[in-house]
Amino acid sequence: MNLDLPWLALGSFASGLGSLYLLAQLRAHWDKPGARWFVATIVTQTVWCFAYGAALLVFDPTVRLALEMVTWLGIIWIGFCFLSFALGYTGRTNVLESWWYRAVAVVPLAGTALVVTNPLHTAVWQGFRVVPAAGSAGAEYAVLPAGLLTIIVAMLFVSFGTLLVFDTVVSYGPLYRREALAVGLSPIPPGAAVLLWAGGVGPVPAVNLTTLLFLPHVALDLYAFVRSDMFEFHPATRRAGERAAIHDIATPVAIVDKQGRVVNLNPAAEEMFAVDKHEALTEPMNGFLAGDTIETDGGGSRVSTETGGRRREYKVRQTALRDESGTQLGYTIVFQDITDEIRRERRLEVLNRFLRHNVRNESVVIQARAELLASELDGEQADHAATIERSVTRLVESGEKARTLAEAGTGDAAPEPVVLADLAAEVVAAAREEHGGEVAVEIPDDLRLTTQSALLEILLANLVENALQHVPDAAVTVSAAVDGDDVVLTVSDNGPGVPEHELGVLERGRETDLNHGSGIGLWLVRWTATTLEGDLDFDTSDGTTATVRLPRERTAAEAA
Repeated sequence: MNLDLPWLALGSFASGLGSLYLLAQLRAHWDKPGARWFVATIVTQTVWCFAYGAALLVFDPTVRLALEMVTWLGIIWIGFCFLSFALGYTGRTNVLESWWYRAVAVVPLAGTALVVTNPLHTAVWQGFRVVPAAGSAGAEYAVLPAGLLTIIVAMLFVSFGTLLVFDTVVSYGPLYRREALAVGLSPIPPGAAVLLWAGGVGPVPAVNLTTLLFLPHVALDLYAFVRSDMFEFHPATRRAGERAAIHDIATPVAIVDKQGRVVNLNPAAEEMFAVDKHEALTEPMNGFLAGDTIETDGGGSRVSTETGGRRREYKVRQTALRDESGTQLGYTIVFQDITDEIRRERRLEVLNRFLRHNVRNESVVIQARAELLASELDGEQADHAATIERSVTRLVESGEKARTLAEAGTGDAAPEPVVLADLAAEVVAAAREEHGGEVAVEIPDDLRLTTQSALLEILLANLVENALQHVPDAAVTVSAAVDGDDVVLTVSDNGPGVPEHELGVLERGRETDLNHGSGIGLWLVRWTATTLEGDLDFDTSDGTTATVRLPRERTAAEAA
């Protein structure tokens, strides 16, 4: 045994030590996607480096051959481990866990069997002999076609894995541009060395320089995976998110090309169309619809499908698909099931017509007859008639408010400039005429805001009306002031305050059988405030003070 420790052996040992250091640095990340396969890759690399470093010091043919076999096993397994790491790291666990990829493991297993049994059949190499080379124990032998094929397959595994990591990490943008370059370059020095050695090319053909060139490989990996935390922000997160955003959601999503032909369907879309994705690929999307068509122009529409005798209605939204250069490739089409929504709308339309016409008309008849009876009767009977009249009057007023709510719709009207003092003066004048009482307006004449004036009028009118209706000899004050980007509108009165149970209903946003409000006026206030993107607050410590904080400027997009 040569104990001079030549530089080739020292270089191999240095690469092995560097690999161990890389393993130690990555210990905290061993539970990350692909990390265990990366550890397996570095362990294989470490064993290879130490085994070959020892081989360069051994001139005994039997021991030298055994150590040479270990380096061959390193070549065989490092490619498979690195490719497995690349699949896991980039989020392709479905491939990594597939049966056919597990079948790929037969390739390195077969190579291992060939190498270990080579003395029996000499199918991988032949003519092995130990020769002095550059002060080390070199080895000369002829690598046969089976051996060359084994090496080429291993290097293809490494190359494909490198491309996966490089492409996926680069897609993160400038965040990991330099690190991705390091990952892409790191396998080149040892990979080139393996191929040159297998081809008998190099300054010292009897010596494999691969382990020496693992040093730059380790340095580049340390830069990419340790210094820049590439295991902290790994591509698997985004790939899983992309899969969940389309594949796992319950909303049907289809991807079509510019001609409207199906490129991909998520499972929800397959169920919606009652078709297998593979059968639908390249077929026109419109062929799966019940007589409707989708114009691939990026616009929205409504379509119908009929599956199992059941018809469903969908709202369609399209988003243009573009590559990084901005070239349009097709559209992502999202289908929102609005069947139940349409049915509710139709039921509400019927109910609304019934309430607005039948109930209102009958209530007016009852109100008129009760008023007539109250004027003609005396004593207790007159009181009963008056009570009926007041109750029906409240019912009619509630119906009018419901009508106001229905006619206001969803508040899609475009925002417009509003002089708040003028609007408040109109609302107060109408309220005084109907309910009486004193209302003071303390709003600067120049206070303007851009909002949906019809909703703001409903909001203010119901706040003022609520105070005048429920407070005898009411003294109501309407005021407003600018606070930053908001307008703070306040309506206060000197009454006993809104009952806690009614405020509780508003805070919960729903009514129950045992806990309900006395009318819909406060509901109108809450709904309009929310639609106008305002904050509503009630203070009942001294009378009732309703405070609404509204944005001073609303755009059309915000209103929609």
